[in-house]
Amino acid sequence: MTSQQSTLSERLFSPVQHAPETSTITFAGRRPNPFQPPAPYVDGADLPGFYRLQKRAFWHWQGIDSIEIEATLARMAAAPGPRSVDDWIDTVAEYRPGNWVFEWSRLGAEAQQKAQQATRDEDASVQFLAAARYFALASYPHLKGDRLALQAQLLANQAYREAGRRLPVPLKELRIPFNGKEVQGYLHLPATDRPLPLVIVSGSLDSLQLDFWHFYRRFLAPAGIAMLTVDMPGVGYSAHWPLVQDSSRLHQAVLHHVPSIPWVDERRVAMLGVRMGGNVAARLASLEPFRLRAVVTIAGAANLFFTERERFMRAPAMLRDCIANRLGMKSNDWEGVYQHCRGLSLKTQGLLGRKTPVPLLSIGHRHDFLCPEPEIQALAATSRGGEALVLDKLPLLQVYETSLARTRDWLLAHL
Repeated sequence: MTSQQSTLSERLFSPVQHAPETSTITFAGRRPNPFQPPAPYVDGADLPGFYRLQKRAFWHWQGIDSIEIEATLARMAAAPGPRSVDDWIDTVAEYRPGNWVFEWSRLGAEAQQKAQQATRDEDASVQFLAAARYFALASYPHLKGDRLALQAQLLANQAYREAGRRLPVPLKELRIPFNGKEVQGYLHLPATDRPLPLVIVSGSLDSLQLDFWHFYRRFLAPAGIAMLTVDMPGVGYSAHWPLVQDSSRLHQAVLHHVPSIPWVDERRVAMLGVRMGGNVAARLASLEPFRLRAVVTIAGAANLFFTERERFMRAPAMLRDCIANRLGMKSNDWEGVYQHCRGLSLKTQGLLGRKTPVPLLSIGHRHDFLCPEPEIQALAATSRGGEALVLDKLPLLQVYETSLARTRDWLLAHL
């Protein structure tokens, strides 16, 4: 990394250099035992020695080089303290070499500089997208109140919009009125010469809209399907709304707005939700059967995680912080958060046993911590035309490809 790039990164964050470190945002005081047994994530993301879940296979699939991921994590590991928690290498307390936001933002600044120096739109777009990925990873897990992360998130969205301006069909930004505020989403269009089928896409409580670019470019755009991304409540552009039992209220407002979007066919609309986004998608399949033609849930958190106390209590620190942060709570009182979260269960709400006419494809891994096989099957069973795709193989990159190819085929068949 050149000193010029390092200086750029430092300059971008100069107003917030002394902001609190991420792991201290939602948990007040000293962590009782950072070495609790790892949660049985299939992807091995819950690693001892890290506060953040290490979704390295996913980051690589998004386009970040594996060698670069390991080199960046190695720089964090080698950095001297102080850390917020001594045993977590990604909690270097100040914005300097070794700090999570600093290290990924340096790479974002480097890509941004290359984008600004590019002479062709295509090259600039590639580098702006790379910058967006790095800055988004710097912001991860995107907690409200994390000033350094929010600055990185701002830069990620700026880079994403710059890349979007250079696409064959420029990226559209939608602002949809809801309760005196706006739900903000990115509309990706493969063409504008005809109304297109549309899929509304949302991720988990630790993801941003930018995370779905690769899925759109690889699977949806070649199939002629438009994509509208929407952040979950409490995250990204939806940060000013807390997560509540009515988890789908923002997405329902978006769905009602679809007829006002000139480039899409309001009669051919689907929703795809990942993790907590799967909870929203399945909920809307029940509540909006006349507006949705199909739904896909990937590892949807619909019931078991919220109702099985033992499972909930095994949640790792970052996931605890994400859930509490989206609820507007502190993660210290995890029992209190659990009692609050029981209302998020679609079974508790009386929706999981109800049959919807909307075809629903439920995808997940047999041994997944948040959505094991019984949950995958239960989600599929809520639909009269439901199907379950239960995966039990590794490596994960192959699993991603299988899941998303099947998702594309499902959407094509029903849209």
